[in-house]
Amino acid sequence: MISVYMFQKVRDLHANGVSGRQIAKQLKINRKTVAEYLRSNAPPKYTPRIRESRTDPFASFVGLASSMLEVVPYLTAGEIFVAAKEHGYEGSERTVERRLAAIKSQKPKERFFDQEYEPGEQAQFDFKETVRLPFVDGVRICNLHFGTLPFSDFFWIKGYGIKTFEAFIDGIHSFFEQAGGMTKNIRFDNLSPCVRRVLKGNSRLDTEAFERATAYYGFGLLPCAPAKGSDKGDVEREIRTQSQRLQNCIKITGKVFRDWDDLNTWLGDYCRKYQLQKTAQLFAKEKLVLSPLPPRDEEVLCKVKTMPATSYGTVRIAEAIYSVPDEAIGVACRVVASAYQIKIYRSGGKEELLAVHQRKPEGESSLPLEHILPSLIRKPRAMVRWAYRDILFPEPIFKRFYERLRSLSQDGAEREYLRAINLVQYTTLAEIAAGMELVLETNSDAPFEQLKVLLLPGGHRPSGGAGPSTAAFTQVPLKPELSMYDSLIPQLKETGT
Repeated sequence: MISVYMFQKVRDLHANGVSGRQIAKQLKINRKTVAEYLRSNAPPKYTPRIRESRTDPFASFVGLASSMLEVVPYLTAGEIFVAAKEHGYEGSERTVERRLAAIKSQKPKERFFDQEYEPGEQAQFDFKETVRLPFVDGVRICNLHFGTLPFSDFFWIKGYGIKTFEAFIDGIHSFFEQAGGMTKNIRFDNLSPCVRRVLKGNSRLDTEAFERATAYYGFGLLPCAPAKGSDKGDVEREIRTQSQRLQNCIKITGKVFRDWDDLNTWLGDYCRKYQLQKTAQLFAKEKLVLSPLPPRDEEVLCKVKTMPATSYGTVRIAEAIYSVPDEAIGVACRVVASAYQIKIYRSGGKEELLAVHQRKPEGESSLPLEHILPSLIRKPRAMVRWAYRDILFPEPIFKRFYERLRSLSQDGAEREYLRAINLVQYTTLAEIAAGMELVLETNSDAPFEQLKVLLLPGGHRPSGGAGPSTAAFTQVPLKPELSMYDSLIPQLKETGT
């Protein structure tokens, strides 16, 4: 739309002998527009549209969005967009964002009411799920367990890889350890690892593990009504405030965590730093009325099962698979699943620790090479169609080395490859990978033998060496003989040195 000023400017320039093309170029408008205004004695009038050019694609989904927001008020536009698409919505996510803003603006303002608590009356707990945090092995999905004392605003945060009963109860125990005692009651959501069924009012059918924990600690239970986050508004407030603040702090400082212990040490320092100023005096008052905390009990804090190891050399717990050494196949095992580890013992009589694994999410597996290689070396062809064969190729160079062996011999490739990675008994996978790189560059017809000579002085096992052990591999100093590769260095070729 051109203003009256521009209309008059076009006509003035034309009256001074400026051509229509030059006017359009000077005023940076279309030549057809210039010609139209030169033909007219008055600027055009614009009439507003009487109706929209197309129907609102989200109109029939407003009811769906409103009902979802009633159940979960903090739903994002992205979550509503996905749900609407499942019901036939064909518009854009940007349209959902605009309409969601309009829906929320129509909601009446909510009044909040300050709550009063007695010292030691209750603690509140909840998870902040699927927080992405940086670790040295990549970004991990973390579940942050929040706990708070509403009277004094003392809070504590601990991170877990999976949201299980073991993580929830360990978070409660860790919180009370930091607080220096227990409250009379705990308030929590209806987590499926703790609550089997929500009944009318405050009645619940708890899981067997949670009933055992409740009896051990002796605190009362204050479950929240479904979809009523306000029942535990203090811990919800801490989650909203601290989860974003700590993530910002991690980004600003560039912190990368080594493991879960490193994360939880950092979170502990963070909690001590960001306690509210009023916490110190009120918390000192609250600590005086807290009950003593019982010691950690494996039977309460862990999931404990007794089962035989399968013929595949594995046990399954919480839909994840963990391996045992060959000698434990078919043996009754006592499996202790904590929030972070899986410990497998030989059951009966004097218990023998067979294996320790890091806890895995549902559907994943932990199969260390020291458990797998002894049997695979005896049955090398089994690796061809083994369901978990990918663990035998931790880096692309391992796959290339295997393909090189197959190009030399279709029959013995698997045996030679397994012997190659079995060198991890005496060195590391990183050094084996570096050795494979050098061997492949020489295009050798005996890759394994050359790799063995490179990694093990003389090509022999260190004294006392044996087959794979169920214990951690012993690492010996690596002193590879590299003189045979000097000819590959261009500078040495040219100088002849």
